[in-house]
Amino acid sequence: MGRKITLALDLGSYELKGIVFEIVEFKNSIHVLAAKKERSLGLENGSIKNPEALKKQIANVVDPLISEVGDYIDEVYLSIPPVNTFCNNIVKSMNVADSKGSSLITNNDVSQLTEKIIEDIKRGTSEHESTLIDFIINEYRVYPTSNKVHSEIVDNPVSLAAFSFSMEMFYVLAKTYILTTLQSIFEELEILFDRCTVPYIPGALKAVPYTARKNGALYLDFGASFTDCVIFKNNSIVHYFSLPFGGYHVTSDIIKAFGKSVDDKNFEKAEKIKKKYGNLIIDAEDSQKNVYIEQDLLSDNFLTLEQLKLVMQERVREIFTLVKDEIDKNHSLSARGITFSQVVLAGGSAKLEGVGDIAGEVFGVPSLVATPFIDSGIDFEEINTPEFVPVYGLAEYFAGDIRKPVLSSGFLNRLVGKIKTIFFKKKGGE
Repeated sequence: MGRKITLALDLGSYELKGIVFEIVEFKNSIHVLAAKKERSLGLENGSIKNPEALKKQIANVVDPLISEVGDYIDEVYLSIPPVNTFCNNIVKSMNVADSKGSSLITNNDVSQLTEKIIEDIKRGTSEHESTLIDFIINEYRVYPTSNKVHSEIVDNPVSLAAFSFSMEMFYVLAKTYILTTLQSIFEELEILFDRCTVPYIPGALKAVPYTARKNGALYLDFGASFTDCVIFKNNSIVHYFSLPFGGYHVTSDIIKAFGKSVDDKNFEKAEKIKKKYGNLIIDAEDSQKNVYIEQDLLSDNFLTLEQLKLVMQERVREIFTLVKDEIDKNHSLSARGITFSQVVLAGGSAKLEGVGDIAGEVFGVPSLVATPFIDSGIDFEEINTPEFVPVYGLAEYFAGDIRKPVLSSGFLNRLVGKIKTIFFKKKGGE
């Protein structure tokens, strides 16, 4: 039997990132064979504005990957910008009690409850003109008696004696027209994407360790146009939100600091400066070093390196403060006693050295910047960076390294057949 080659593609608001990989079964992991990234032309703040330009850029990522691997792509996993989606949590319960007052929960019971929740979600999609693309079971809760005051959270309810049990599901809907547009683009490229989700789910599951998700953690996908925020507690996604601020705004501030107008030409120059001096930590000699936006080193239009770092620091701190304010004013989180004891950062803007220190200052808890720890046959350093966490997480997420289904494969096949691009996942554990 030949090897199975899979493509994972992240449609970011600033860059498209793709990796081609194969599953290494004896390691229970994936092995990256090739990686590629290109600017996200055709997307504006995550929304598709020019399908033809987007199609061209997708081809510019996918074609070299296929050529480099020299083999047929068996499956394609896709993550789309969250701005085109809606997410929520839903809880449903089921009685399993017999005449004696309790019964063992069966695999079929879990299957039935899952299908019931899926059908309830699907019934509400028409009014939003949306399609269910992904879901995760956050938790199972078992009730030993008809008195629902007493319950226990379990990882797997099957074979436990109970009067009833409940399931909490986190689900994601995507705007139907976005999916239709993407399907048309991929069909024209003679590619069919098999499964679809949003980047913050696989990215968070990859970046945030199980213990941190259990105790409470905040995951920040610090991207170019958006900062996506996921709060975990008891290994469950309890809250998600996104703010329209990111690395783009850091670059814009650099342009303004030089007294220039924010246009494409100056943005490209400032972006190069940000990448070259991508360090938020101020050293003693930085006040003696000059940074020029123009090539003319005799120009009087310059910033000291210290001034440049202060500009970047200020914007990053402001973005993180906006995130903190959004969390602090959420009365639902405070009412449930939801807190977090760690911040984990990923995304392209998390490459700025010292960004974790600023996050720690703002949120008052330990903070770290995640990398994918990639098993790869190509240049390891090039892709083992925070910006590749979401796409590498996407690969693991659907390939089976992170998800751990409780239900039987027979039910999985029925469910996938009923819901296109949906694949059942049980959140990862130890």
